[in-house]
Amino acid sequence: MSKEEEDNEEDPTDIFDTSLSSLFSIPPIGFTPDHNGYFTYSPSAQHHAPIKLSIPSPPSSLYTTLQAQLIWPSSIYLADLISQGKVAVGGKNVIELGSAAGLPGVVAYLNGAGKVVSTDYGVREVLEVLEDNFRRAKSPSTSALDDAGEEGERWVVKGHCWGEDVSELLDQINPTSTSPSSDSTPNTQDRPSTKTLTKFDTILAADVLWTTSSHSILLDSITSLMSQDGITHITAGLHTGRGPLERFLLSAKERGLRVDHRGEVRLTGDKDWEKYDESMAREGEEERGVVVWFTLGF
Repeated sequence: MSKEEEDNEEDPTDIFDTSLSSLFSIPPIGFTPDHNGYFTYSPSAQHHAPIKLSIPSPPSSLYTTLQAQLIWPSSIYLADLISQGKVAVGGKNVIELGSAAGLPGVVAYLNGAGKVVSTDYGVREVLEVLEDNFRRAKSPSTSALDDAGEEGERWVVKGHCWGEDVSELLDQINPTSTSPSSDSTPNTQDRPSTKTLTKFDTILAADVLWTTSSHSILLDSITSLMSQDGITHITAGLHTGRGPLERFLLSAKERGLRVDHRGEVRLTGDKDWEKYDESMAREGEEERGVVVWFTLGF
């Protein structure tokens, strides 16, 4: 068997997992890499080629905390919304929180976002994979601009722990002058004041509501990063029931944020969606494959 044939041969475990979902109509909890080490996303918009993503393997000490080891349905749904134009990103400053493999951020980049800042916990095992996914996604029409064009780099990956200082993230969309005598050391006198800083038009966050104890610091980051007329798009799977989602929405409202419920869908097959609402839930059954989409604004 040739090397090419070996690469194209489907792994028996992949076939078994796929068959289980097909036979019993069980939506997958999340998606793993194929036998070549990639997850392939096919955008809803036909003008973009399939996107190959590596999936991070966080350190064992952070494995359950980060939940970065799968492509979650909520990430795919948010990417679909961007690809279909339902989440507008063209020319906007976009930041993704809890990026993991970075699917929504990569799709935003390919759909003409002015600047994409993708963030996750600052560990090499996650950030290096995220950077590689953006590099792999570059098309011939965008790579020249990214490498040396007047616009500069249209994407950047940064480590960020929710609730911590966001200055370095805001610096990505707020050019600062440098002192001629300081070898590119930022001149703090030329830095805009906090009140005049440009903030992000669009915040993307998929499956970030697992742990109720992290909701407060997540909201700290959102309110520090979002512009006054900006919008935060959150897609959330119901892995641990509706409790965490409801608690997060209550916390957001208590902070004076506007919450708009944009709809719910359920995953059917591998990557198809059907409309869903809570009345369709069966008592005692897990709402597996359901993704809730809502937005936050000031």
